[in-house]
Parts: sequence; C-alpha cells; structure tokens
Amino acid sequence: MLKKRMKEIQTRMAEIEKELEAPNADLTALEEESRKLTDEFKGLEERQKAAEERRRILGGVITDGTDTGRAPQAQEVRTFALDTPEYRSAFLKNLKGETLTNEERTAVSASAAIPTQTMNKIIGRLREYPILSVIEIMHIPSNVDMPVEDTVTDANWVGMSAAATDGTDTLKTVSLAAYKLIKTVEITADVKAMAIDAFEDWLVSRLVNKIHKTMAISVIKGTGTSQAKGVHTTLATKTGTFTKAAMTYKDLMKIIGSLQTEYAYNAVFVMPRKVFYEEVLGMVDTTGKPVVVADPQAPGKFNVLGYPVIIEDACVITTTGDSGSTNTDNVFFGDFFEYKWNFAQDIEVAQDTSVGFRTGSVCYRAMCLADGKLADENAIVRYERAAS
Repeated sequence: MLKKRMKEIQTRMAEIEKELEAPNADLTALEEESRKLTDEFKGLEERQKAAEERRRILGGVITDGTDTGRAPQAQEVRTFALDTPEYRSAFLKNLKGETLTNEERTAVSASAAIPTQTMNKIIGRLREYPILSVIEIMHIPSNVDMPVEDTVTDANWVGMSAAATDGTDTLKTVSLAAYKLIKTVEITADVKAMAIDAFEDWLVSRLVNKIHKTMAISVIKGTGTSQAKGVHTTLATKTGTFTKAAMTYKDLMKIIGSLQTEYAYNAVFVMPRKVFYEEVLGMVDTTGKPVVVADPQAPGKFNVLGYPVIIEDACVITTTGDSGSTNTDNVFFGDFFEYKWNFAQDIEVAQDTSVGFRTGSVCYRAMCLADGKLADENAIVRYERAAS
C-alpha cells in the first residue's frame, strides 16, 4: 500500500540521518541508499496524487491513499423550503448571476419555483390591476374542462305525498388551455450590484407587472387564438349603445336594467378612463344628486349608483376598415367573477447571460402558461358608444 511504504521510507531516511553522524559510517553506501529512497518516495507521491485525482473524478473519497473499492458516502446537504429566507436569497442570487454555495446551488437546482415571499409580492401586484381583482383566478397545473350551468330550471313546491319532477338542467363545458405568455428584458450586468431586496422589487415591477398588464388587456379583448379570450370577443354582439356625445343618466339606467338580477349582486362597471372622468364623474340623477360616490374604504376608488367602477383603457376597441382605424368606447357591466383564468404553469423567472456576451448585459424572462374565458355569457352586458 502506497501510504505504508511511504511511511517506511520516511522512517528509514530518519535512521540514515543518525547513521551518517557515526564515526565509522559508510558514507558512500548511506548516500546511495538515501538517493534511491528519495527517488522512490517521489514516485510514490506522484502515484498517490494520480490515484486521488482519478478517484475524485469518479466521485470517490480518498483519505489514506488506498482504493477501498467502496462507493463514496453521500454528503448531507441541507435543503430549504420555499418559504425560508435562505431559499429566497439563493433563488435571487442565482438570477443575479452571483456565486452560490453548495447548499444554495442544490436548493435552486432542486426547484425552480419562485420563493414564497417573492410570489406573495407577485400576487399582491396582480391584485393591483383592478380588473384582475374581480375575476376568478385558479392554479390548476393542466388544461381544464370546467362544467358550468347552461340551462337551469327553478325549484318547485310539491305536495307532501307528491313526487318531484326532474328538472331539465343542462351543463356545458368551458375549456381552458395552456398558452404561453412571456416577457423578456435585457439590462446591463450592473444588476449584480443590487441588494437582494432591491433586485426582487425590480424583478416584480419590471417583468411580472408586464405579465399582469397583458392579462388585464386579455380579459377585455383577448382574441382567443393562442391566447385568452376576452369578454369583448365573447360578447361579439353588443347588448346596446349609449349616447354618442356623452353618456347620460338614462344610459346608465338602461345598462343596469339590462343585466339579469341574479348577476347584479356582484356586478361592477368596467369602462375607459376618459369615459368615467369626462362623462360619468359629474353626472347627476333626476333629483340632482351625483351618481358617483367615492369609496370611503379605498381612496381613489368610486362607486356608480352603488356599483364599483373599474377603469380599464382596454375597453377602447380599435377596428380597422376601408376608411381607416376607428376607436370605439365600450362599457361593461356585470359579474366578472364568471370570467375564469387558470395558470396551468405559474409565473417562472429565468436569466440568460449568453445573449449579451459582447455587451455584458443579462436577459431576464418571465413566463407562464395560462388561459382565460367568460364562463357565462349572461353574466355581463356590453354597451358601446353609438356611431351616430
């Protein structure tokens, strides 16, 4: 064995040193033996180094210069749950391109999921888009076929001894697929200089907010082709029109009255900013009272005749014809919780440095798989500005 022989050589070399001090020592023989032992020791050292390198490559653990023939023992590596500060730090450091410890590297390679604290910020920002706060958002990791009521009959009174008559209720299926929604942004490598908290805020505001904005637009006017289908697309036939010059109190009454009562409890208005601030905000009823009241629980939010108002400029629909492009204001009223949005894959964030190799920049990508549709077309009415 290498180490045993090396120890024997070291012992003999120590003995030779002592023998050289003796008056009658055979200096020539001792020096020759010392030279041979030195050469042999160097050779053994090289063999030991080669063996250690070979075993290192194979994953072995060499401690005594010998090959035990046993499989290396796995080192215990701590893992971090998604809601721990350690995982959050490792995840964000990895996105920034910083050097990770073995534990951090193991944590982020085992899971690409966004840390709980970061995801909470993402969800919080999502709810900052008012239209997204009133729809139903699900997180089912697959395509979804949702059974919803189609034809529904009422309950009936029957006598104590009479048999109930079966209803003729029917169901229909709303299918939600998994369409890819992506936002990328390329920035300089100065991002590495950001503190973790600042980088997290930048990540949410610059990348994820763009995903949310596109979601909000899609809820209104998504085409339904490789993307979510918006309520305007679904309600292709408008319910009615409102006055071309400016919306009137009578128009509001007509809009509210056209919605079936069962959907009125959770109903909201959704309209363009310009329509609300220029036409609705100063409107009064037949007694001279304002129809708009500020929400005392939420500064900056308003109710119209008791119904919350959501400002969404995607309600301005652009159409192109022979005479050019035309922008038409649309006002929606109804229960938007009947709009179903599903994340088949929640938002993920990744980085790539190869695209900006020459400039030192970094590309970040936020991506999710999602789809959305209006499940019940009776839940919302659509009015557009009259053409004349």
